[in-house]
Amino acid sequence: MAKDFEYLNGPRCVALTQVHRGHGVSTAAYYLGRVLVAQGLRVLLVDLTGRRARLGALVAHGPVKNLVYWAPNIARSQDVALALERARRETAGKADVMLLDIDDALLDRIGGSALGVDYVVAVTEHTPGGQTAAERLAERLHDDPAPHGRVGVVFSRVDAPTATELPQRTERRELPVIGYYPADYLLAAGDAYSLKGGDIANPHDTYLYALLRLGQRLAAIVPLQRVTAGSLSLGAQLPPSHETNGHHSA
Repeated sequence: MAKDFEYLNGPRCVALTQVHRGHGVSTAAYYLGRVLVAQGLRVLLVDLTGRRARLGALVAHGPVKNLVYWAPNIARSQDVALALERARRETAGKADVMLLDIDDALLDRIGGSALGVDYVVAVTEHTPGGQTAAERLAERLHDDPAPHGRVGVVFSRVDAPTATELPQRTERRELPVIGYYPADYLLAAGDAYSLKGGDIANPHDTYLYALLRLGQRLAAIVPLQRVTAGSLSLGAQLPPSHETNGHHSA
């Protein structure tokens, strides 16, 4: 799915998207980013949803070395690909992964190849309809048939008994099911992430362990690896034509 770029040592690009709102993708992106950093990777966490409140708040609340948040101001969808390409150039040798939080409508409109996406994680519900929606997204992205495709499925809001019965692949297109994460009452209130207006609370251990396994699976599938030594600290080095409304940790 990813197109060939003319520069070397650029970060691999993984897009997290949800086929319908409400699957907690922004929260999952933050904790997945932390998992990848714990594996020794440097992660540029890119917020392309236009909402920013959730992901930016999580990064501000729990800054982590080598996890940098970037929310570019992009007025037109056709400018997204250019911004990401420039960001990849600026972070060549400094970042290992660009982790995109992107709505499926924008990803569908622009296309994974245009964005240089190496792998798409489609988060959906564990129902026949949810699987079908993920398969249709893969078709619209012109993903190759299994086993050469670059779209994987993650099920959200999965309880422990259901987790043991999850399929390994979707029924029709045979998209790989690469993980799941459980419901968490602290995450269930949508944008009101904090409980009763208090401080942001951490998800429970079962949720965090599910994200750990997902990160390990992604690192093997994509694959993700460290390209050079050194830390990721961008600041003003981000593409100058797009303002940075976010936080970064050195």
